[in-house]
Amino acid sequence: MKIILMVAFLMWMPMTTCWAQFAAKQACSVEVDVTDTDPKGTNVRAAPSGAVVTALKNPTADGFIVVHLTAQLGDWYEIDRAKLIDASLPSGEKILFRGTGYLHKSVVGVSGMQNGGIVYRNHDIRTDLVDPRAAGDQQVELLGCFGEFLKVHVKKGIGWTTQACTNMNTTCS
Repeated sequence: MKIILMVAFLMWMPMTTCWAQFAAKQACSVEVDVTDTDPKGTNVRAAPSGAVVTALKNPTADGFIVVHLTAQLGDWYEIDRAKLIDASLPSGEKILFRGTGYLHKSVVGVSGMQNGGIVYRNHDIRTDLVDPRAAGDQQVELLGCFGEFLKVHVKKGIGWTTQACTNMNTTCS
């Protein structure tokens, strides 16, 4: 009997391990900065951990790259476009990528908070507040996205906001 239970458990265990590796896709629609400083560029992949489709490169000293997130899959963000923001460009911006691609969470972030921005306990404006008047110049860690909200870690704790700063040339304060 013990052998049968052990075999059944071992047969079941690999399936649960595989299922745990796949996070649920969380839809969102937000812009964030590319924070990767690699001079070779930031790799956009065809799938999480997949083949490299292109590299996002910032050829200017004053410019920065903004990507539009459409979903989060665990440690990966799905994007549908990336653009270079630079005042020296005729229109102020240039599209670098359009299509579906994936960036690892380690290469994107936000510059800070909009001065006086609100951080909610959940991704709903009817929830309690973590910070009702966030300082614009504080360090902000990007943790995730949902709908039009970014999950962030600020001085006062972890919460959700629609008022993060995505301008690498200013603190938005």
